[in-house]
Amino acid sequence: MVTREPSFGGLADILALHARERGGKAALYIPPDRTVTYGELSDRALRFAAFLTQSGVPRGGRVAILLQNVPEFVVSYFGAIAAGCVAVPVNYRLSPPEVAYILSDASASAVVTSREQFAKVAGQEGTRSVKIWLLADGGEKGALPFDAALAGEPASAPSPAAPDDVATLLYTSGTTGFPKGAMISHRNTLFNVASCRAALGYREDDVGLVTLPLFHVTGLNSQLVALLACGASLVLQKEYGTRAALELIARYRATVLFFVPAIYKLFTLREDAGRYDLSSVRVAAYGGAPMAPETIVAVRRILPARLHNCYGLTECSSLGTVLPSELALERSESVGFPVPGTEGQVRGADGAVLPAGAPGELFLRGPHIVQGYFGAPEKSRDAIRDGWLRTGDIARIDAEGLVYILDRAKDMINRGGEKVYGLEVENVIYTCPGVAEAAVFGIPHPVFGEVPAACVVALPGETVDPEAIIAHCRRRLADYKTPVSVRVVERIPRNPGGKILKMELRKEWESRMPGGDR
Repeated sequence: MVTREPSFGGLADILALHARERGGKAALYIPPDRTVTYGELSDRALRFAAFLTQSGVPRGGRVAILLQNVPEFVVSYFGAIAAGCVAVPVNYRLSPPEVAYILSDASASAVVTSREQFAKVAGQEGTRSVKIWLLADGGEKGALPFDAALAGEPASAPSPAAPDDVATLLYTSGTTGFPKGAMISHRNTLFNVASCRAALGYREDDVGLVTLPLFHVTGLNSQLVALLACGASLVLQKEYGTRAALELIARYRATVLFFVPAIYKLFTLREDAGRYDLSSVRVAAYGGAPMAPETIVAVRRILPARLHNCYGLTECSSLGTVLPSELALERSESVGFPVPGTEGQVRGADGAVLPAGAPGELFLRGPHIVQGYFGAPEKSRDAIRDGWLRTGDIARIDAEGLVYILDRAKDMINRGGEKVYGLEVENVIYTCPGVAEAAVFGIPHPVFGEVPAACVVALPGETVDPEAIIAHCRRRLADYKTPVSVRVVERIPRNPGGKILKMELRKEWESRMPGGDR
């Protein structure tokens, strides 16, 4: 299906345009039985915009959104931007002090949240800047029900936005320190919309299942904004459940999915997967980790979809690279090519560009690179120079231009001068029978400084032998790359984007070592 690509001056124009052209079309499906049309969604966003303006929240003021995947998130996100404010989605899984840190760092003027979160966060130090608390599920002392903010007349039109105005502050996961607020402009976000169209093939007749949290750059920019910009429909899944996801795909005839590989694997492991009609799925994107070849084969048995391995960061507004579907199996370890209109380089420690195939730090450049970090010019200059973003990921780019992520720079294991890339070892462990998930990281060693170790999660109903995994690795890897120890665990910690939190695994491992805290 070929459709005209709409042109937007800013993000708030997305709803305004579609309300005029397809006002009665479903924009959001809210299980079990609600539908919100484009006309209704635009009207509510403009009512919220008028409320913010009348309440004294200035242009450029920060409006925090601390919610799950619910319609109030979508209304407050687009409404804040329509008022000329900056939307600040916040991870609702964070502890109250962590949330308060973000609200303080952003100097948030207003917060849209739930009664539960309000009770936890409102009394925290660092929330003094917040003048307005709005609750999606009713009022409390000191807070208004969100519906009250929609009771007035709507704004006549969205506030005009320049392409480089900041639309969104998205805070990084903070795995290397305090979270930093990446300043994502209208231009950045709309370029990512174009990337989703070009590389993933999004179109107007799509129905996207949104399970990834909307506070994360993938759920926000590469699902919510990108699909709505195309005039598509979205199914909001408030909380993930495998059976629920399969039921929603079948019920709403979803065409576009975006998950971490572990979720697709859970699909394939269900004995009842065949009872769900998944024939509507056209695009199945994934990221955060590679997908094992056997999982790709199994997914293709139940989903008639194009599979795309994607790589991105908050600092590149979501998509950085995408693997063409025809290479999903043949080059399963690759994250693909830089999205159209962008560039990628691998550089050494001295900053020099390295030849094809050589490992080094991945740099990206293009219209998707954010302006920097809010209130942190030094950190911004360190991360982005001459338009090039230092990703912090160790990668190689082959002669064809395909990018392979080897590890986070901070997670690379230095075994007595020999470099060990965890992802390479993990890919070998995934070929071991019975392994569902794997994480390889460095642990202290008195002679070599650090050596590789691994944590693995077994498939449901399976058992794995740590010694058999070590022997399996010895047969396929150099001795210095083979894990010295393997532990079987129930879960592997990940951030909302699906990336493994190896720092947590190291701390846990060290706490169990002789002399460590127990």
